[in-house]
Amino acid sequence: MHEIICPHCRKAFKIDEAGYADILKQVRDGAFEQQLHERLELAEQDKRNAIELAQAKAASEMQKSAVAKDSEIQALKGKRSTNPSLEDMN
Repeated sequence: MHEIICPHCRKAFKIDEAGYADILKQVRDGAFEQQLHERLELAEQDKRNAIELAQAKAASEMQKSAVAKDSEIQALKGKRSTNPSLEDMN
């Protein structure tokens, strides 16, 4: 027999092996569910962070590409204004 102390009233009582095993299983199941929930929350947060990072990286790459294209356009416009024969082609 095992002696258990009630967490609410602080009274001690004795239970048999089957009752003790049931209480132990409930405690373990509750702790497992809590840990599982916490890990799922952390995984979800990691996923959101990874998505935000990927979006920021994609936006940065698009910005770099846009800057490169703009500078290329400006260079071509500069060449066109210095070479009048290119303007006649339009």
